[in-house]
Amino acid sequence: MTASTAFHREQHQDGDTDQPSPAAKPTRQIPDMPRRYFFLTMGAAAAATAFQANITADARLTERTKYRITTPDNEENKTAALRFPGRTWYLLGGFRVSYRDAGRKLEALQPAMNQRASASYIGYSNEGIDIAQLFIAIQRDVYERKIDTVYFYGDSFGGMAAVVLASLLTQSGIHVTLIVMGSSPSNVSDTLDPGKEYISLAGRIVPYLGLLGRLGAGIWGGLANPNGQGMYQSARSGISSSLNPNNNSLILSTTQATFLQAFPRQYDGGVPATTGIGLIYDPDDFIVNASSAIRGWEALLPHNPHFVYDVPNTGHASPEIHPDVYQTALTVVLDKLDPPPLTSKPVQPIF
Repeated sequence: MTASTAFHREQHQDGDTDQPSPAAKPTRQIPDMPRRYFFLTMGAAAAATAFQANITADARLTERTKYRITTPDNEENKTAALRFPGRTWYLLGGFRVSYRDAGRKLEALQPAMNQRASASYIGYSNEGIDIAQLFIAIQRDVYERKIDTVYFYGDSFGGMAAVVLASLLTQSGIHVTLIVMGSSPSNVSDTLDPGKEYISLAGRIVPYLGLLGRLGAGIWGGLANPNGQGMYQSARSGISSSLNPNNNSLILSTTQATFLQAFPRQYDGGVPATTGIGLIYDPDDFIVNASSAIRGWEALLPHNPHFVYDVPNTGHASPEIHPDVYQTALTVVLDKLDPPPLTSKPVQPIF
């Protein structure tokens, strides 16, 4: 470096010269289109990752809470527990209904349930049911909370499980006051499997059409039931079931289905004749043949008091979608089959 160059650089650093500095080398800009594409791609990837993480967390929650009994800790439940000590409701979810969705159903029904007792719901795995383990979980809860009187709300498939559990609880000395069937089939023939015939027909034409038929019916069958899982999980479960080459029926694909197929052989006749049977159905239910199911329950439990309440235009087992309708229905059923207790002693006449 020459003395002249050094002199000019020193002058520039001290601010003693007005000579303009050399023009900066232009920075190369990222073209707008690739840059937008980059951010869109990264955003989509982040959203997909979060979505998958939520699905994974939900699945783990369901599995970890198998046979867990939950009593919501809210003021309404606490008040009901004080008003009606020793009493509780148990809501049993429907076929492949997740633990989280069972909680939503209880939330919708709780105002009516609290007219007679505190309210709890039971979560069991989407892929199976073990009545013995479920009974043990209820026994433990009954003992811990000193329960002597039970009300069951069977949401769809849960009505079958409720009948078997009610018999077992009765043998254990627990009084079962009421079993409410919320769109519950009385046997497998009451179920209207939306994909069964279509899958069988498509599978007989050509393998390619059979595959498309199974996929289409699987997605439709998973999404058609409003009381099922979330949209993504429902579709995925339907596809998984439909691709099983040994399975021609979408709805009869799990160990819950084994229980459904075998019912009512599991029932031993142990429900007392004093237990009321409430029957809440949409006459045009597209999952369960309502009239057939009602006749089935009346034939299976001929000596019990029954009361039928129609909830038209509500679909299948959907209290979380139509809470006002179902609360009214449950209130009427309770008033008919389990009249409210007197709030005060009757006044004795004076002679």
